[in-house]
Amino acid sequence: MTEDNLRQATKEFFRCYWSIDNGEQPEWSHHWNFNGSIPNNNKRGCYVLFRNKDVVYVGIGIGKGTGMYQGCGLGFRLKKYWAVNRDKDKNTKYKPTSNWTELTSVMTIGFEEKHYPLAAALEIYLINKLNPPRNSLHK
Repeated sequence: MTEDNLRQATKEFFRCYWSIDNGEQPEWSHHWNFNGSIPNNNKRGCYVLFRNKDVVYVGIGIGKGTGMYQGCGLGFRLKKYWAVNRDKDKNTKYKPTSNWTELTSVMTIGFEEKHYPLAAALEIYLINKLNPPRNSLHK
């Protein structure tokens, strides 16, 4: 499954479960390639891990977080997938952890605080629709 499949499944989800009274629907971020800030790091929502163009895992970050990630479900959750990689000039970059070396990018979708419970439903919906190889729950 690819980003196009992800976007189509998300569109179907919102058509079924999003009310116009909720305002604008959240949208998927650009691909984060382990440089700079994680998109939507200050929100709760879903994320998708990619190997090249293929969706390999769908996850959720809706916890409250701790420390500098307090209130930042996605930022707190996603830090488990990368490690700091400082080069010889002490520039900070990130790299996937040893359990996730195949990752090439991450996309996120952040929900406003009052709508973040819908992220759990979106995660389950996407896992069922996309059947990512590294997800084992909800299949």
